[in-house]
Amino acid sequence: MAVYVATDHKITINGTNLSASLQSVSIDVSADEVETTAFGSGYRTRLPGLKSGSVTLNFFQDFAASSIDSTLWTLFNASGTATYATVVVLPTSSAVGSANPAYTAVCVVTQYQPYSASVGDIATLSVTWPTTGTVTRAVA
Repeated sequence: MAVYVATDHKITINGTNLSASLQSVSIDVSADEVETTAFGSGYRTRLPGLKSGSVTLNFFQDFAASSIDSTLWTLFNASGTATYATVVVLPTSSAVGSANPAYTAVCVVTQYQPYSASVGDIATLSVTWPTTGTVTRAVA
C-alpha cells in the first residue's frame, strides 16, 4: 500500500470544485450495533444494523461572488423542505481509478456557519452534514 501526504484532494459540491478553499475533509460512515444475545450466552452477540454517514468540511471563508459563502448560503437557504448537496471526495486531482477512488455522498444541508474567527486569525468555517442514502466508492 502506498502512503501519501494529503496535498491534492479534489472535493466538489454539486459539481463545483472547492478544493482550493478547503482545509480538511472527513467522511464518516458507521452501522448501528444491533444486539442478538440470547439466554445462555456467555458473551454478547451483535449484527450490523442500519448504516449512516456524515461529511465534515472545514473551509477557509471567502465572500467573493461564486465562492464559499455564496455557494453554501444558497444551499442552506434554498426554499423548500430540504436541500441536498452531492459531495465527491478524491485523494488526488487525478482521474478516478483503483488508486484514486471517488467517494460520493448526498448530504442534507442542515447547517451553515458564515463566521468563525478571532482577531488576527484566518476566517474559517466548518459544516457537518448528514448523508442520505448510500455513500458510494467508485474506481472507474
